[in-house]
Amino acid sequence: MKRKRISYFKYFSLFFIIIVLVLINGYSRTSLTSSALDSFTIKITDMFWDSDMKIIGITLDPFPSTWGNWIMYVDGEEVSMEGGHGNPVVRPNAPLEESPTGLIVGALPWVSPLTEVNFPCCGNIQFDIPGEGLTDKYEFNLVDFGCKTASEKECTSDWINHNEELVIGGTETKIIENVKYFQKGHIYINDQAKLIIKNSQLRMGQGSAPTVHVYIFVEPGASLEVENSSIFPDTGLVCVMNRGTVSMTDSPTSIHYFDMSEGAQLTMINSEMVFTIGGLLQVTGGDTTLIDSTIGALGLKVPAGAHLDISGLESGVYFESWDVHEIIPEADYNLVLERTHILKDDFTGELEHGPYERGWLFFLDPDAHVRISNSELRKVFLDLINEDVEFKNLMVGIPSSLKYRDIILRDVVIMGQWPFTIEDSNVIIKNSDYLFLQPSGQSTVTLINSHMCEFIPRNFFGTMIFENGLWTIAGEIIGGLTYHSMENDFTIKGSLKIGEEVRKNLRWEDARVTREYDVIIKDKDANLVKGALIKINSKTFVSDDTGQAKFSLVFDEFNYIELKNLEVWKGENLIAQKKIDFFTETPVIIIED
Repeated sequence: MKRKRISYFKYFSLFFIIIVLVLINGYSRTSLTSSALDSFTIKITDMFWDSDMKIIGITLDPFPSTWGNWIMYVDGEEVSMEGGHGNPVVRPNAPLEESPTGLIVGALPWVSPLTEVNFPCCGNIQFDIPGEGLTDKYEFNLVDFGCKTASEKECTSDWINHNEELVIGGTETKIIENVKYFQKGHIYINDQAKLIIKNSQLRMGQGSAPTVHVYIFVEPGASLEVENSSIFPDTGLVCVMNRGTVSMTDSPTSIHYFDMSEGAQLTMINSEMVFTIGGLLQVTGGDTTLIDSTIGALGLKVPAGAHLDISGLESGVYFESWDVHEIIPEADYNLVLERTHILKDDFTGELEHGPYERGWLFFLDPDAHVRISNSELRKVFLDLINEDVEFKNLMVGIPSSLKYRDIILRDVVIMGQWPFTIEDSNVIIKNSDYLFLQPSGQSTVTLINSHMCEFIPRNFFGTMIFENGLWTIAGEIIGGLTYHSMENDFTIKGSLKIGEEVRKNLRWEDARVTREYDVIIKDKDANLVKGALIKINSKTFVSDDTGQAKFSLVFDEFNYIELKNLEVWKGENLIAQKKIDFFTETPVIIIED
């Protein structure tokens, strides 16, 4: 039988084809795996150190719909999430029914600091989530944010730290490029100087600044250029006061407040200015152009003699092309928005009623001609100068109306607060909510059955009078700052309750306040005690026939949180004692022990 000859060429061809197919298949599998790794269902978008609680927060996008049996990998090693000696506890930052946004890494009892826990302040972290698979592997370094745990892992700083105010002047050009730059204190760009921030992260802390705000000041003739960079706060709120020229390109920022005044220029392209509780672009002058960008809020000045007549205005709008003169024809500044989004005032997260920025704001000159109806606004600022005026029933979250001169608001829903600047005026506000007051000069401001959520006196030497008043959230009593208030020395009288958060949030420096206290003395049977001696601060007062007395204390930045001992004597007997400070509710009710 004749054996069939097989061509070696055919063998070689077949082998070559098999090799090619294997390579192609391998390449395809490699490509698929790489693609899969780049498209995780759940991603870790942020990791941060909470300096108050000394715990770590992790943000996930999106947060999975289920919780349980997750596996955590830190630096590639599985780490328990259930605590125990020296181990971390990991839990959602809110109940599942309240839509958590991420995780909390803390210790027991829940939630305790990580100071005794072996969890590193730097490295990488990843989670394996049942039904979702692996998250991305997130690199983190929290050492510059104050992270301290019991971990022995050494974490080196990857930030350049500048621990004093940054001042650039003359014709100097300072370039911050390809770095992480931690600026503690204000930035001043003066004269014809220029600051360029390129391919970098600029983190700003308050440093020695007494206010909650940390500023970038751009003076006339000076300029700031931001390209492919982020700007965000370490503590406080980042603000830009622009009187020069600013350009911002391809940059996501967390600037809380950006002020455009006369002569200033701003060009923002493919950028973002959004902070958790802010992101306000306030335009009172200059030339502003936004293209392919997003801001949290837009504030517009309506100048003297100008007209604003709008109805049905809502937050959460996108403008393909818009010019401010479409709604304020006589505006003495330029503002153009192209393919730009203003976020909705939706009360999510921390954005509640109060001193936060979202949606629409208007700054109304007293001589402007304004008609706003059936609209949703964050704030409407009114300037009261040498006035004797009364307002009432100003509420938030529900339709309210106001008439002042030729300014008429009808069925307007204010979402944030009712702000007033008050100069040398006598103002009475009744039955109103969430007031933001900035008194100055010799003004007398009386609040009756009303609530103040922010209080910033500026060069104020007058009197605040409260009748069943409430003060919550925020305040700054500060002097000696040219951009804020040179002096404050005023008096507070009447019945006032101050919220605990004000004690925490109030900033006080270089200012004096005299607070008058009404005292009511009662015995054990709730009868009024007349003729009682009240001793405080080395002074003695006597209750009248109605069991009442008055005394005043003068406070400054050094003693306003000091507790002073008030004693009540009846003859030779000490019948009651109470601790008093600036935040004590009035009238002070004293019950005999």
